[in-house]
Amino acid sequence: MTTSRKPPARRAAKPALTFADIRAKIQRPRHIVELVMNAEAASEIDALEQLLERAQRHDEANGTESARDVAKRLQELEAQAEESRVRFTLEAITHRAYQALRVEHPPTKDQIEKAAARGGSEEPAFDADAFAPALVEAQLIEPKPATPEEFAAFWSELSDGQLAQLWSAAIQIQFQTGELGPPSQAAADVLRSFGLATD
Repeated sequence: MTTSRKPPARRAAKPALTFADIRAKIQRPRHIVELVMNAEAASEIDALEQLLERAQRHDEANGTESARDVAKRLQELEAQAEESRVRFTLEAITHRAYQALRVEHPPTKDQIEKAAARGGSEEPAFDADAFAPALVEAQLIEPKPATPEEFAAFWSELSDGQLAQLWSAAIQIQFQTGELGPPSQAAADVLRSFGLATD
């Protein structure tokens, strides 16, 4: 006697993906830039670290204790620098907003002429001096300046190195693609070692 097998249950078909569904998934790239606002203390730290090494060698050779004072000063400066550290959260703006910002900050005549004098076949895409702060301000989600004037005053007080940190992060996340590589083998191995499924 043969028994009839039930056919396997069909999985319910997934509803078709709509553009509303796709738009709901969009999350633009974010990046946190940590700036040490007390750059003077940060630069002194480098010098004191070298001085501390020399003082330690001097103390070992001469039985002195000069390294102690240098070490104390180094720790004071490290605390000052750390206290001045600020986290800036940037988020890429939409393509349309980016293009509008570029249009608002075209290259100057001088910048175009300098690019041509260097033998460049294309003129600059924007006025870097004006566009850089505009892009950073547009992307900055935390901390948020109260007014454009407050941001302009902040920007004008930064060093070239601090400006470069913010500008390079802003332009990088604006063109970040969000492509994924293969799944992390390291993560799978760690979870497997804890007896957790990684499928």
